[in-house]
Amino acid sequence: MARPTFKERLEEDRTILMDGAMNTELTRKGLQFNTEDWLRVNCDSPSAIGDIHADYARAGAEVHIANSFATARHVLEDFGLGSEFDALNRAAVEVCRDAIDKAASHDQWIAGSISTYAPGHDRNKLPGDAEHERNAADQAAILADAGADMIALEMVFTIEQAVPMLKGALSSGLPVSIGFVCDLEPDGTSVLGNSRVAAVERQTIPVSEAIQRIFDACPPNADTIVTTMHSELTDTGPALAAIASAWDGPNAVYPNTGHYKQPGGWDFDACCSPDEFLAACDGWLATGTDIIGGCCGIGPAHVRALAKRMGR
Repeated sequence: MARPTFKERLEEDRTILMDGAMNTELTRKGLQFNTEDWLRVNCDSPSAIGDIHADYARAGAEVHIANSFATARHVLEDFGLGSEFDALNRAAVEVCRDAIDKAASHDQWIAGSISTYAPGHDRNKLPGDAEHERNAADQAAILADAGADMIALEMVFTIEQAVPMLKGALSSGLPVSIGFVCDLEPDGTSVLGNSRVAAVERQTIPVSEAIQRIFDACPPNADTIVTTMHSELTDTGPALAAIASAWDGPNAVYPNTGHYKQPGGWDFDACCSPDEFLAACDGWLATGTDIIGGCCGIGPAHVRALAKRMGR
């Protein structure tokens, strides 16, 4: 039988299991963030990407985020790789599909990533709204044409980033997840941003208000998913509750653990264990969260443990 569409799967009354991190798993293979090798890995070393996708497929993941996080046109042009925009994005989906289909027989879907990453993590290098929307639309179109089933907007810290990216991604006609990075104020309010990033990227705007303002500027379609991602475990639950107070559509969660480690790596010693991850996931499963997975620092062992807990 043909695989159901992602929209059909999303409408089922069963939480979808997403994969874990790609980029921090690449650091285990020796790649460093913010390098040309890291950007070109989809075409230069597809087996490195494919092996990670296959590990998540064997662990039970149903949704896999393709390695297009850092392949926006404006990023590649900054590195002198603008001519490879189409090839690198297309390869991200094609390598993923080939790997997961060979690794596991259960139904699996691909999310094409479009993020706020900018060279050197300097988001002052992000383009203006019109160019940002156009670049997101062009990237989403390539990912869709290559076979992506949905688009995952990632690392959204501000309303100003969210609106052009969402407009561009929705033009693909695919379901779109808008992934907020959230922080918790001392008074318990969940806000956009993260205290561990530059102040320019931290807004003390409540998540519930941000959702309203974003969707006032860019009405969602019926397949929009509101997500908290790359947020600390302790900040993720309150963010999910804040989303639920302002949004009655599908939601998703994939938290962060550990932290960036110079030069271009990740401190895995600071990461939560699979048991600690499960303790947090239990609460999200109990509230009927539609999609659960992991971001930086969450690897195949965490996903495998969650799959077992979910009876997959």
